[in-house]
Amino acid sequence: MARRILTLLGGLFVAAVAYGQAEAPAEPGYVIGETDVLNVRVAGENDLTGDYTVRLDGKIVFPYVGEIDAAGVPLPAFNRLLRERLASVYKDPQVTVEVREYNSCVVYVLGEVKKPGVYEFAGRTTLLEIVAEAGGYERSAARASTMVVRAFPSEPEVMRIDMEKVIDEGVITYNIPLAKGDVVVVPKTFIANLNDFLSDISPSLSAYLRANSVYQANWER
Repeated sequence: MARRILTLLGGLFVAAVAYGQAEAPAEPGYVIGETDVLNVRVAGENDLTGDYTVRLDGKIVFPYVGEIDAAGVPLPAFNRLLRERLASVYKDPQVTVEVREYNSCVVYVLGEVKKPGVYEFAGRTTLLEIVAEAGGYERSAARASTMVVRAFPSEPEVMRIDMEKVIDEGVITYNIPLAKGDVVVVPKTFIANLNDFLSDISPSLSAYLRANSVYQANWER
């Protein structure tokens, strides 16, 4: 089933399987992404205070200090970095950085849902909320084998979530928070071997994510 779904969508994911739950995007530990909009406030400097969009190359341009790497940087670290850069121009600058728009917060929903596609979210969202955004499960869906693939910087994690327990029995602990970049795959049949599943979908899933990234970059121009 995974092969059929993803054929039109190579090696981004290598075989590495683990179980667990990671936090959804939430300040202060949020990692900034491309196209996010940051609201920067510098005490006493109204000309510097405003919204700054992270470019597709991962940088923002800030007055008097030029380009600063932002994408991939945790929000607290970026706040410190900007304060250090401004300290070369201003004495003891007081800087506050918040995320105005979580434009990089997207998840991908594929397989046996009514509206597969790319979905944006801000702050926190859960697996059930995203499935609902995708129109809910098709009758053919193996709800008890809902798969979440999470790409960490070094290796991916794949989780099999029994959403029947969430929907039919109200076991909310199974309704995990999602993180940006998660891929939700709903198969027609139960997935018994997570290693085989990840190995099967890796090439086509990689192609799909690359194609979507190119599309988004062209759309933003």
